[in-house]
Amino acid sequence: MEDVYDLSKMTLELKSNENLTGFTGFSIEDGAGIREGVLKISSFYRPDGSGYLTLTFIMDVPEDGPAREKLGNRFNTITETTLRPFFADIVETVLRCPMDSLAQSRSWQYDEINIYIKSLKGIERRIIEHQLMPALKQLLPFRFEAMEWWETKPEAIHLVKQAPVKSESESIISTFMKWIRSV
Repeated sequence: MEDVYDLSKMTLELKSNENLTGFTGFSIEDGAGIREGVLKISSFYRPDGSGYLTLTFIMDVPEDGPAREKLGNRFNTITETTLRPFFADIVETVLRCPMDSLAQSRSWQYDEINIYIKSLKGIERRIIEHQLMPALKQLLPFRFEAMEWWETKPEAIHLVKQAPVKSESESIISTFMKWIRSV
């Protein structure tokens, strides 16, 4: 008998051990109103000091296909080629990983972008402030709020907390903040 693996569960377990570096809210006018989202940035280091930044975008989206797809396609502008002018030669590669299959609600969209950097350990905050955020502000049509830094490094969470389900009257930013404070 073959083993069956639950990829969604494995992904959530891996994400529960991420080293959260900071987060920020963002918004976009999409013709039907203002859509809000949260950008969570995590970091991981290799023994040689290289590593990657994981950008997780969680965004309020309409449930219908074309409008949802149009908002999701905005992230296609983040590539090695478009980031190179901001990062010079420190970027190794960029991988986009749509995470919609993990969404508990069709009114949220998850997108993840991993940026592999040749030298990251100890300078991730400087890279985020001086290179990453200026790049995102130029490449994406979003209005970003000020970055909020995760100052403490909590122990690894062994149980994956259930992400809260957004109520109609609650913004994605306030829902995310409640969840972050609960971990």
